[in-house]
Amino acid sequence: MSIIIRDLSYVHSDKEVLFQHLNLVINPGDKIALTGNNGCGKSTLMRIIAGDLSATTGTVSHPEHLYYVPQHFGQYDDRTIAQALRIDGKLKALHAILNGDVSEKHFTTLNDDWNIEERAQAALSAWGMDGIPLSRLMGGLSGGEKTRIFLAGMELHSPVAILLDEPTNHLDATGRQRLYDFVRRTPAIVLVISHDRTLLNQLPAICELASNGLTFYGGNYDFFKEQKGIQLNALQKQLEEKQKALRLARKTARELAEQKAKQNVRGEKAAIKKGIPRIMMGTMKNRAEVSTNKLKSVHTEKAEKLQ
Repeated sequence: MSIIIRDLSYVHSDKEVLFQHLNLVINPGDKIALTGNNGCGKSTLMRIIAGDLSATTGTVSHPEHLYYVPQHFGQYDDRTIAQALRIDGKLKALHAILNGDVSEKHFTTLNDDWNIEERAQAALSAWGMDGIPLSRLMGGLSGGEKTRIFLAGMELHSPVAILLDEPTNHLDATGRQRLYDFVRRTPAIVLVISHDRTLLNQLPAICELASNGLTFYGGNYDFFKEQKGIQLNALQKQLEEKQKALRLARKTARELAEQKAKQNVRGEKAAIKKGIPRIMMGTMKNRAEVSTNKLKSVHTEKAEKLQ
């Protein structure tokens, strides 16, 4: 199943629009980096996809088996590692059965996952957390340890879709390399927010978030930056051309206004010499002013459009 974002918008409680009219389809097996300026709403969008936050308008559909690694873990401090990994229910059912409680509900909860404890320990060990008790509270762990626990959950659960928000922030070189390898080999959908350029270059597509939409780029991060550079250079040239045209339009408007004013003065002097009645001179003056104002309006409108 794909991740499908339809006409998604998010508005802060103070009515400030963070983003609007987002549309995107992430197909099975796609691996995409989500980029954008700081504060554009990348983490907010990922939380909405994960179901941790509600959008203002629009919808998101995604595979049922989705796994989310957030950027911050403080909300898990009062939970055990087993709870953070969402296997505490299975562990309780397993130990209840082993202790003689053969209630049907325990077998339903365990769902034949008899080696859940061994699999959890193996996954944690693979991420450098060998031997840590599943009953230990998350609150006493470092940021790097919490990150590795959540990343171990990817291998434990084998999800259909994975959302990663700055997953390398607290990882050492060994942990980062393991993550790069995992991202390359997993068949799952992967959506990543990161400032780690090496990680971003593992992904074959980039999606750039802005307030008014998402722009998709085929190619890794280096290719994306190259394309953005080309676009920005083209826009810079257009800007310079418009600025040049604006300066010329303003200069032309000033010169024409000065010429028209001089013509009006000369016309008045000539009319006086010819003895034209004052009432007719007034009519001529009004016409000249109307003509001058029209000319000024035309050039002002042109300058405003260029601006």
